[in-house]
Amino acid sequence: MISLLIAALLLAPAYVLKFHLLSLPTNVLMVWVFLLWLIFFIYLLLKKQVSQFLTAVRNWDRSILIFVLLFLLSGIISLFVKGATLEKLGQFIVLFLQPISMIFIGNFLIQKSPNTKYYLLNAIYFSLALSGLYAILQYFSLWGLPQAFWGNSMEPKRAVSFFIHPNFYALWSAPLLALLIPDVFSSLKSKLVNLKSILWLFGAIGLLLSLSRAGWLGLGAAVLVYLIVATDKKIRKLAGVIVIILVIVIVSIPNLRWRFTLPLYGEKSAVSRLSLWNTGWKAIYESPILGLGLTGFSQNWEKLNTDPGLTDTHNFPHNIFLDLWVETGLLGLLSFIGLLWVFIKTGVKNRRDIFKLGVALFLITIIFQGLIDNPYFKNDLAMVFWIILSLIL
Repeated sequence: MISLLIAALLLAPAYVLKFHLLSLPTNVLMVWVFLLWLIFFIYLLLKKQVSQFLTAVRNWDRSILIFVLLFLLSGIISLFVKGATLEKLGQFIVLFLQPISMIFIGNFLIQKSPNTKYYLLNAIYFSLALSGLYAILQYFSLWGLPQAFWGNSMEPKRAVSFFIHPNFYALWSAPLLALLIPDVFSSLKSKLVNLKSILWLFGAIGLLLSLSRAGWLGLGAAVLVYLIVATDKKIRKLAGVIVIILVIVIVSIPNLRWRFTLPLYGEKSAVSRLSLWNTGWKAIYESPILGLGLTGFSQNWEKLNTDPGLTDTHNFPHNIFLDLWVETGLLGLLSFIGLLWVFIKTGVKNRRDIFKLGVALFLITIIFQGLIDNPYFKNDLAMVFWIILSLIL
């Protein structure tokens, strides 16, 4: 069972592998989770542990359980706001039902075998390193890199790794890099160069080469919080040296330097965010309590958008709080904020626990990255989100 949970984490990006099953559209990740459900249910029956599973859930922190159930309820309500459709049902399954189930399954398995947490961390280290190595190869050889990101008048050269867009890669990797920060710095205290730090560094270089400013912002915020709440002078000095080296690298490489300064010159990507946020507020004004329901933003795009520069339909306002408010209403927004608050407070309070603090940094990255991007409403991101939360219940 543990291997199946780890596989669900590693297979999260496989949602892009789509096909039809019995004439119904699906993807590899979706099918894997259904399989995991089936095997887990059979496991509980054969081991006669159904009552233990229910008891484990009842023993959760009451506030966390309430917020999780309220968020699930917001998804159910949003499915029916302005009429249920097959498209909205699909969104509910992959963004709410399947991902949220992972916190229940993952936490039960971790309680049964606490070492599961370390297996998950190790899997994250190696997946980040592998993705980072591929991103480095892409960036310097263009091998496997879509031509749209070779560097042109619209986009600078950017690595995508195993994803279809640099921002998708950064949305997946930045929070996971933040999750590992306490464990990485803990390992540095005993040995400056070790396998964990090397694997993490490859992942971080991959994120750097994605040129995702949202990813840089999110991970930078997590590092800053960690340095403030959980480090000694030795670690702060080491971090200061790393920051200086990073600044020198960015200033020295034109592609990286221009990525920082382009918003000052009215770059289209930066300007479009302002327009998307304005459109998001218009959507909220139309239905401030219930929102527009799942897929509501994209379905009402032509009516809401007044920017002639944005010719393509956008699925979300690219701000995590606007995204939640528009798609799931106030209930979804407030329950999600409640979850963030409880887990971050727990992590900061228990800053010596690498898992609790790591989850807090994971969420801080999502918040800051989510100020200018969409870090939840994507199959793989939702799945990873709930699996990570299962680490510390």
